[in-house]
Amino acid sequence: MKHPAARREQACLFPTSGWREFSLIEAIRKISAASGSKDRLGIGDDASAHCPEPGCLELVTCDALIEGIHWEWAWCDPETLGRKAAAVNVSDIAAMGGVPRRAHLVLALPPGAKEKRVLGVVSGLVAELKKYGARLVGGDTNASPGPWMISLTLQGTVAEKHLLRRSGARAGDWLMVTGDLGGAAAGLYEVKHSRSPLRLISYAAQRLRSPIPRLAEARWLAQTGRVHALLDVSDGLASDVRRLCEAGRVGACLYAGHLPVAMDTRRMAKKMKQPAWTVALQGGEDYELLFAVKPQDAPALCRKMQARLGTACTLVGEVVPASQGLTLALPEGKMIKLPAGWEHNREVHG
Repeated sequence: MKHPAARREQACLFPTSGWREFSLIEAIRKISAASGSKDRLGIGDDASAHCPEPGCLELVTCDALIEGIHWEWAWCDPETLGRKAAAVNVSDIAAMGGVPRRAHLVLALPPGAKEKRVLGVVSGLVAELKKYGARLVGGDTNASPGPWMISLTLQGTVAEKHLLRRSGARAGDWLMVTGDLGGAAAGLYEVKHSRSPLRLISYAAQRLRSPIPRLAEARWLAQTGRVHALLDVSDGLASDVRRLCEAGRVGACLYAGHLPVAMDTRRMAKKMKQPAWTVALQGGEDYELLFAVKPQDAPALCRKMQARLGTACTLVGEVVPASQGLTLALPEGKMIKLPAGWEHNREVHG
């Protein structure tokens, strides 16, 4: 994070703000305690500095959360929000087969932002990064005339031989997903229709607020050398299978009746007046892994993942030639064109 002395003019534009940049950065520096064995410089200079890891590729990802779009204070407390901001970025590093290392945080804060709330977000973010072996080493604070914005840039590393990509799926591959789908979309519906959303402790609400990046699972899959393509399901299975197929220049057929859906998600789907498979197919922010493997490799991979990591994976479709397009087999057997998934400028799950 840049030292505030060089930015006094901008900082003093908001004299009635609930936060002060100098004290805020000092507090963030104390929370992060970011200096590690590979870091030469952390928070306090114009840039952080570290020694590259020999024999590895460097991965860099960036994701932003915006108040009113990705969360509301009515249903998310500061620490949980900070943890989510870290987790969604860790998920991107995991999807490449890598491990997270260093993070840079940008906070755009409205004039009324309270320092206690800001530091709660930072505390949660730092704790979540630490859980996965990463550190907060820099960033920036700024003023926003509108809502809060939290943007995190996360660096990671991966051995080149273990790098996973979206491309590489082959016709005949099986499409597998870890865990279950649709929980976050069900949770979003639940918190929006609750009189006391902060008190909700249901499985669906937790899936929304506290996603768990599949870092260990992705690392293990990468090391098997059996995975042809992989990405994390952040925008819903219907959207992300499109990305996998576009990258590999292939098509896919998904099986609606095979999509793994938790009981709590099924309960909320009834309230949403939607089939559970629709919520699983189109809901975003699950952060499960979608990967393509040979049919003969899939059963052993699933058994070993369950035994070693306690994570189930499910067959949800197959890769087909590009000429066959993207289709969905409904539970009753009818074949239809794959519906659209979640998009940032369009809500499909209310």
